[in-house]
Amino acid sequence: MYKAKSNCIKDSVYIDDGYSGVDFRRPGVQALIEAAKSGDIHMIVVKDFSRFGRDYLEVGRFLEYIFPILQVRFVSVNDCYDSADKFGVTGGMSVALKNLVYGMYSADLSKKVRSARDTRVRNGEFVGQFAPYGYRKNPEDKHELLVDEDAAWVVRKVFHMAAEGISHSEIARRLNEEGIPTRYMYHRLKGDNFPDKQPHVKIKKWDNSAVRDIVTNETYLGTLFWNRAKCGMDTDKKRVEQPREKWIVVEGQHEALVSQEVFKRANDKLAGLDVSGRKTGRRNLFFVCGYCGKGLRFSGRKKEKYLCRSRTQELENDCQRVEVSRKEIEDAVLEQVRVMADMLMEERVVRREARKGNKASELDAVIADSTKELAQWKGTKMRLYEWYKAGEVSREEYMERIEKGRARMEELERARRGAQAELDRMQEVSGPEEISDEELSGLSELEVFDKDRLKTLIEKVVVYGEDAMEIVWKVRSPFKDGKTA
Repeated sequence: MYKAKSNCIKDSVYIDDGYSGVDFRRPGVQALIEAAKSGDIHMIVVKDFSRFGRDYLEVGRFLEYIFPILQVRFVSVNDCYDSADKFGVTGGMSVALKNLVYGMYSADLSKKVRSARDTRVRNGEFVGQFAPYGYRKNPEDKHELLVDEDAAWVVRKVFHMAAEGISHSEIARRLNEEGIPTRYMYHRLKGDNFPDKQPHVKIKKWDNSAVRDIVTNETYLGTLFWNRAKCGMDTDKKRVEQPREKWIVVEGQHEALVSQEVFKRANDKLAGLDVSGRKTGRRNLFFVCGYCGKGLRFSGRKKEKYLCRSRTQELENDCQRVEVSRKEIEDAVLEQVRVMADMLMEERVVRREARKGNKASELDAVIADSTKELAQWKGTKMRLYEWYKAGEVSREEYMERIEKGRARMEELERARRGAQAELDRMQEVSGPEEISDEELSGLSELEVFDKDRLKTLIEKVVVYGEDAMEIVWKVRSPFKDGKTA
């Protein structure tokens, strides 16, 4: 928990329950940093350094560089640290050592937690956050799996259809026609806080990948699996798949939903997709469906075109409109990229011309002078109060000078904000990272559709049909407020 003293009357409290302190991408920390950047807070109070973060390098960067630049005071109560007492110097060796110890503690704790979980699984205990679809945790023992009949019948239905040789796409279509909720929707209906692993997908429907995940999952044979993937400090919080020989496998730990015979038949008769999970078509998240949000699949049969994978999930749906010629859409995107690159180059020339003059220097001077006078007013206001209390100035004179000072401060603040905004516009780069002139020039003359190069400017292309698409740019359009076109 971190408490921030804001410019408002009430203080703000930022909390990151359930998030690791080694990760600075926590929502609470990000909100705190954004508030500091915008000038909404001027002091941060934490219980100790580890509450702010356990990455000693990142904590040090904030204490020594970022917070001093933002003029934010940082106080750690248990560590007896106050940046106001360290002005112009770092926190010293003690602060660096404490941050290092916190980082080492987190790494050691991560190993111990993983080791404890591995031991529990080898003893036949379930340690996952959510039970597999078709099962539920025993209310009296959360490490034991029981059959959830409200979902188990769906799993059995999927296996029996697959065993009969029905394709994954056809199974998904039938499940959708019968109105059977997906796993995510099932948990939502039950009120569980189940994570949405595909937030970009707007319409939650069964698809062939969801069916495949059930059909190839040996958990339904009564087998307990663990360590199929790692995600921790040593993997930078990224999911890394593990080879099967490193898995922890414990058989016969819960009731099986299907027999070995049905499982084998379902996996022997997969239609259009083998057990290893090889896909029959290439899909991507560069071209995405405007109706369901899924990446389009490229089909090279007869005519080369992009299709939405959700088109087969129902007999009729909006996704079936998304069927576009590869050449036409790629040519259209290529043309828009060339236009955008030209616009960005023109804007860059105008911005550089403005910098050549004295405009930037003038703005810097306005900001510096305003900031200086604003700081001086705090001292002046205190002296006026002391003179008033000592009887050296009358109440009327005191109030008059205070009011004049307040009006002057408001005028200076407006001038400072205006100058800063104009300076930011002049110094604004073309995107999250500066794009070189050479890259822009190359994109403005690009003749061949090269997805890797186009990703410099494009986040994704949303396709609604043959004649309707939307480009979501990674850069700000010079002549538009938004990032789409």
